[in-house]
Amino acid sequence: MAVAAQVVQHVHGLHRDFANIQAHSLWLQQFQQSPEAWGAVHELLSQNSDEVVHHFAAQTLVTKLQRGHMPDGGSLRQELMQYLQKFWQGPFAVRQQLVVAMVDHQLWRPAGEDSQWITESIRILSEHRDAAPSLVELLLVIPEEAINRKVVVSSERRSAFAASMLQHSRAVLDVLWTAAQGGPAMATVALKACARWLRLQHADPALRGQKRAVTNIVGGAGGPYCAELVRHGWVQEHPLVKQAAQTLAEFTSAGLALTQTCADVVSEVHALTNETTPHARSAVMLVVHAVIEASRKLVPMTQQYLERWMPPGGDLAQRTAMVGGVLSELGGAFTRLVLADAAEVAKAASAGQVVTPPSAA
Repeated sequence: MAVAAQVVQHVHGLHRDFANIQAHSLWLQQFQQSPEAWGAVHELLSQNSDEVVHHFAAQTLVTKLQRGHMPDGGSLRQELMQYLQKFWQGPFAVRQQLVVAMVDHQLWRPAGEDSQWITESIRILSEHRDAAPSLVELLLVIPEEAINRKVVVSSERRSAFAASMLQHSRAVLDVLWTAAQGGPAMATVALKACARWLRLQHADPALRGQKRAVTNIVGGAGGPYCAELVRHGWVQEHPLVKQAAQTLAEFTSAGLALTQTCADVVSEVHALTNETTPHARSAVMLVVHAVIEASRKLVPMTQQYLERWMPPGGDLAQRTAMVGGVLSELGGAFTRLVLADAAEVAKAASAGQVVTPPSAA
């Protein structure tokens, strides 16, 4: 029996032959480690089959690539894109494994190819309307795989990959903004990807150096820090980030999943700086205004629960937790802004000037 046919038999057995699940599982694990797996996976993904077989084949690609098991020849990048093209319309589980495989494969390629890889991948997937979900999922996966320790590349390669990806942050957010216009479901995934790219900024060596700087030897307090995309002023002005802040401010205008994702985005924006410089202030104030507006809508809705418990797990309870979470993160920012404004007022007063500190409301 051909290897691909054996794989199908054991995958089906894993889901149907409950008396021999362990034997089927062991055979499939051994298959994933074998060199013959490459040819069988290609055959399985190229032919029509059911979802569980396709998913296992795609998962095998991820398993092998995370361990650094590369096939002979240099055409895997093109093959992965061809596989993905077949599954543009789903199933989602198969497509998701394939985009993970694409990123894991690139992590084993030379760092000099990273910029061309992401640029070319975005270009190819942007040319086809049916590929929009695949494009957003690829951008969602890149920051996660960049820090995924299951991919056993060196720390130097991991850092180089993250640095290469960060150079494309603005282009990525532009692509995600376009995708977010495709409806609430697409917007939720696009904003989730946005939050992950903002979190990836902390892999920037310059930002990490700022955060490690010690300004208080006794207390060990870190010094001021500000991500480049905040310092340059474009992230807080980006329409996707503004959409996230506006959706959170409106509080009940969007579904729970979308609102939670928007809260994650504004939380990540706030985490990019602890400075009170003009650019940093504009980023923080974007978050502050969103939380204040959301709180104004939240307070009247919670009055009835002052004398009785709010039902846990309900829509209002979860939305309250979202706003409360971001608000708790802003505590230090409020203090820094007040101190900075006080210092400006004192400086102006000593010079005989009159200064009105900016309002947070």
